[in-house]
Amino acid sequence: MGKYAKRFHFSLFGTSAIMIALTGCSSEGKPPQAVATPDKPVTVKYMFDFNVDLTEGTLLNNKYVDFLQKKTGVKVEMDSPSSAIYNDKLNIVMASGSPPDAFMTSSRDTILKFASQGLLTDLAPYINDTAKYPNIAKYMKKEAFLPVTQNGKIYAFPYSRFDALNQTVYINKLWMQKLNLKTPKTVDDFYQVAKAFTEQDPDGNGKNDTFGFLSISGLNYVGQMFAAAYDANVYKIIDGKVTPPEITNEYKEYLKFMRKLVKDKLLDPEFVTTTTQIYIDKMKTGKYGITSNFWHGNQIPGYEDGTIDKVWDSIDPPVKLDGSPSKFSYNSVNRHYIGIPATSKNVEVLMKFFDWVCSDEGKKWLYLGVEGDEYKMTNGKPEILKQKHSLHWGFSMVNPGQYDDEVKSYLSLVYPKASIERLDRANTSGQIDKLQAALPYYPELSSFSLTKITDEYKVKAVLGSADIDSTWDDYVKSWRSAGGDKAIQFWTDWYNKEGKNMIK
Repeated sequence: MGKYAKRFHFSLFGTSAIMIALTGCSSEGKPPQAVATPDKPVTVKYMFDFNVDLTEGTLLNNKYVDFLQKKTGVKVEMDSPSSAIYNDKLNIVMASGSPPDAFMTSSRDTILKFASQGLLTDLAPYINDTAKYPNIAKYMKKEAFLPVTQNGKIYAFPYSRFDALNQTVYINKLWMQKLNLKTPKTVDDFYQVAKAFTEQDPDGNGKNDTFGFLSISGLNYVGQMFAAAYDANVYKIIDGKVTPPEITNEYKEYLKFMRKLVKDKLLDPEFVTTTTQIYIDKMKTGKYGITSNFWHGNQIPGYEDGTIDKVWDSIDPPVKLDGSPSKFSYNSVNRHYIGIPATSKNVEVLMKFFDWVCSDEGKKWLYLGVEGDEYKMTNGKPEILKQKHSLHWGFSMVNPGQYDDEVKSYLSLVYPKASIERLDRANTSGQIDKLQAALPYYPELSSFSLTKITDEYKVKAVLGSADIDSTWDDYVKSWRSAGGDKAIQFWTDWYNKEGKNMIK
């Protein structure tokens, strides 16, 4: 996304022997709170996992620090250890008794682990104070708080994505036109179109070298659309128990369909070893007909010039077997979380800062940057002067994730019309799995091998090395005995006590 764009690396929360020293870090009462004004700024110490090109100033001295101090009275003092050591450093400072005022993490389990040890501020009283923090109440997505809510307490503030619902189906429109095909709607329609793409030489080279579907390892970018069609992508209450999709009959039928695609050679059989880079290279060869991917197709390497729209159309995912619309499923609307340690004297300062970021003025800051430097207003309309530096989003800390007409108008200054249309489609064909998003922190889950069991069986089933009908019961039994039943019971107890009211 421009010359300053970098790949941000977020590490999963790692357990550490340091954590056994975590004692005495919570306070009995609230520490005395500071008040920030532009005339009397307050410095907020903030730890962030950030690898960035500092071509415009430093983390402590740049235009964003100055702008935010002028607007909010908050001077953001960012500490950004290397991503390689970030989690270890975070564990150390949280154990030290003298943590920063706020820290970023992409892992909700990190937040909830610290919360379980009494190390974090409960933000619920602030978030629920609509008189004091009106913009938070007005603009924040309620589901954004689900992953970091426990027993009615909210332990972090989210940075929500405007494109949290981001997937759309891509279909090769040149092939559709050449073979005179109609836009597929049902699962069988997609199968038949893919069959034509595979067998009818749509690229006209006289060779049998095309495939209906292009996927990636894990069956991402194709499996997701058919999991949605088979209703095999969301957590459910089955026989009174919280049940993940991977052990449901719907998931079994989904796997059988994916097996059919491989058996009939409609799905590129190399999906098992197809990394992101290999996927990109394959997509550019012009040998594939259907895939799914993020809405901003013009940012796929090789398509930055907008040529993706000359080849690919965006369409809805296949409808469910009963004819109702299917939805891509997501377990979060958030990019990362900001935790505020219980020792912070700047909770109210930070909440005021967050409220400003969520305001109408803050919206311009989030999407346009610094007025007079990165954009200007001409006849009431913004005009981009230069792209925001990649430091910008780190200093924003939080984001309500709005996607309204105003945000769309800002995005249209950066993205082509076709990309915005794809984002609109992605929003209508996506959903948040609120039950999965709200599941409580379960420390023992990390020691189970449930994901490994599911992933290994999925590959064997789709490639045909495991007959699905004859091995399904054994797979489910293995999953349950490896800790799955314990997880289900833990989640079900939570659901009956608290979860049911959280997600209704």
